[in-house]
Amino acid sequence: VSGITLPAFSITTVKSGTPEKAEYPFKVEGNLISTPFADIVMDNGRFVSYKTKRGLEVVSDSEIPLNTHYFGEDIPCVWDNWDIDYDQAQKMKPVMECVSSEIVSIGALQLRVRVKYKFGDSSLSQDIVFYSDNPRIDFESVVDWNSPHSLLKVGFKVNVLSGDARFETQFGNIKRPTHENYGTDKTQFEVCNHKWTDLSDTRFGVAILNDCKYGISVNGNDMRLTLHKGGCRPDPRGDRGVHRFTYSLLVHETAFSTEAVIKPAYELNYPVLVFDGLALGNNCGPLLSVDADNIIIETIKPAEDGNGFIARVYEAEGSYTLCNLVFKSAQKSVFKTDMLEYNDEPIDANNNRIKLNFKPFEIKTLRFKK
Repeated sequence: VSGITLPAFSITTVKSGTPEKAEYPFKVEGNLISTPFADIVMDNGRFVSYKTKRGLEVVSDSEIPLNTHYFGEDIPCVWDNWDIDYDQAQKMKPVMECVSSEIVSIGALQLRVRVKYKFGDSSLSQDIVFYSDNPRIDFESVVDWNSPHSLLKVGFKVNVLSGDARFETQFGNIKRPTHENYGTDKTQFEVCNHKWTDLSDTRFGVAILNDCKYGISVNGNDMRLTLHKGGCRPDPRGDRGVHRFTYSLLVHETAFSTEAVIKPAYELNYPVLVFDGLALGNNCGPLLSVDADNIIIETIKPAEDGNGFIARVYEAEGSYTLCNLVFKSAQKSVFKTDMLEYNDEPIDANNNRIKLNFKPFEIKTLRFKK
């Protein structure tokens, strides 16, 4: 819809001007919102029903809508600012009061619904953003926090049956159980995730993405992301004040993959940068590219010793992979090095490309010299 294609590590020029008139791809009829990807019944910012265009219902229980917020007292036995105790879930209640809900923007690219809530002495304002060219739904949130010794979560109880969920770690992901069949499972009632958590079967799944919230619980098909914790020790202010963050709901009608989950999470965390100026013709293509979807070029930076530039690349799905890495301009030499950028080993580069062999979750650090 936007008419813009921007490959990774590249630049393009977009000319400003009056946009052409386009039909809105969204339909709003009462509480029903239809997008190019789903038909959603909303109730004060909560999704009572979410049906994909193929007719798959994502909501597991209409009595527990998606985007239900939970709030409760949080006084752990030790480590006030860090711990969440096992019995915390029993204290959490969906008590958030909706103050207002309105459509604030609708156009060819997005529909934006603004919802304001009140809970305790605190408040939450959310812009729920639906896109015309992307199934991702963003919840752009602003919390004014005045609730010491309290915890805020958001829950998504979804129609997915799986014995484990995937949680992103740095340069990879880890599977953890969604049940408490064994003693060690019970200790995983709150775990770490970086940019995403995914609950999938072999053909369908739901991912929760975020740009700065790293604690989550997955119990069966109930995914609850921790949004704010008001601990008061050692800082008695308990994170009072205004906090801004975004989390996203991403439904994918495929099995888990880099294309379905990992790349959309990167796109949320690293949005396109916009500057005034012109791109320099054909010299603005991708600096580096790779021909395997599950290989992520995580970092490009100057070498620490000033000798060339460094690319850090890793395999993201846990799969044995052979791929080609292509660089835009000819390099004098290419080396495989370690993460401290020592012990360079030369690599053969033919026609501005090198062949790389990755073990599952392997990280490779490469040095390029002009």
